[in-house]
Amino acid sequence: MAVYIIQMHENLLQTFIPVKYMDVEVAYVGDGEGTDIYVGVGGIYGEMYRNLFHVNPGSGTAANSYVIHNLNVSGEICELKIISNSSVPNHLLIRIYCRSGEGQLIGVLSEHQMIKLAD
Repeated sequence: MAVYIIQMHENLLQTFIPVKYMDVEVAYVGDGEGTDIYVGVGGIYGEMYRNLFHVNPGSGTAANSYVIHNLNVSGEICELKIISNSSVPNHLLIRIYCRSGEGQLIGVLSEHQMIKLAD
């Protein structure tokens, strides 16, 4: 099982442009039958978003990648959780695309960068 938890808020990237939206891409890169993925966002007011989906192995197929568009980011600190039920090491590829209120791409976080932020 893999669990990624990151606190998201509009100053996540520490740039002069606040992050207002995130697109979360989750892809399966392991061997096997794929995995079920839970993506959820919770804050001080409870759960704000949740999605459960399945990603399959294979390169170039639409089923091995899933993108969640336009997650709202505010000044309140929220937790973004990504959980899979696979026990295969290094089976997920995660990218978070941070965008401004006008839709401009500010930065991209990979799971390696998320781990570095957690240290």
